Amino acid sequence: MPYRKLYRLIEGRSSRQEFWMFVLLNLIVAVVFIGLFATMIGGAAFASSGGNLSDLGAAFAGVGFVTMILLLVPMYVWVLLTAVASFAVTIRRFHDLNLSGWVYLPFVILGAVPLLNFLVWIALIVVMCLKGTSGPNRYGDDPTQPTSAAVFA
Repeated sequence: MPYRKLYRLIEGRSSRQEFWMFVLLNLIVAVVFIGLFATMIGGAAFASSGGNLSDLGAAFAGVGFVTMILLLVPMYVWVLLTAVASFAVTIRRFHDLNLSGWVYLPFVILGAVPLLNFLVWIALIVVMCLKGTSGPNRYGDDPTQPTSAAVFA
């Protein structure tokens, strides 16, 4: 559901379940990409070194440009497509809390500050775990109520 039409990306509200299922999907995809990367690159490097662990550094350099492209291009495409949906689902999650999407901006800015970023992202996780506003609010109908027409739109 976070992958909506472009003009509706930040309209409405997202429930906790929608937000965390989106995070889980992206976590699973990231683990698959990392696993493929480690398996293909690590296996190719180990095989080309003849099993000699002291030659692994040189073997990594010889794995090949094509293998890197085959792994990295799909990963970068996924990241770019998901980045927009990630911002949108987070903003809609703030809408569910009856907060403006602009509240997300300080989290993003402060999240780039070294040593402070750990605390900022913990705070964001806590905020994303909060229960949304019951019933309709200024951003739309409650996404957890099955009688709401916006849930099925």
